[in-house]
Amino acid sequence: MVMRTIGAGSKYPFTARDKDGSFLNGSNAYRLHLPAGIPAHLFWAVTAYNVVDGTMPETPQLLPSINGYYNKVTKNADGSIDGSRRPAAAPEANWIQVVEGRGFLVALRLYGAEVAFHDQSWKPDDVVKLG
Repeated sequence: MVMRTIGAGSKYPFTARDKDGSFLNGSNAYRLHLPAGIPAHLFWAVTAYNVVDGTMPETPQLLPSINGYYNKVTKNADGSIDGSRRPAAAPEANWIQVVEGRGFLVALRLYGAEVAFHDQSWKPDDVVKLG
């Protein structure tokens, strides 16, 4: 996990807090913007986990995750991706369902992390609370 093996291995940056420093909570809606060119040689995924025990939230959604391998995420004109807890305007393919009132964390999993991740020339934006 600490080695910088370019194009192999995996990295899991995560957060349990939003841009303002507040803990993520399923009662709120959030947006995570991923700039274009996600530096994952194999594939990437954004996944929500219950903060208390690290399990995945139990929701009607099959998996609390979107990824560049399986999902047909909606990209912006510049190739970036916006994912969120689904407010009315969010594409269904880009949202992750969490449990109302429960704390959670968001992990960006990069499989085959490339140079731009290691030298931090590519960074995901902070998680932003909506409304």
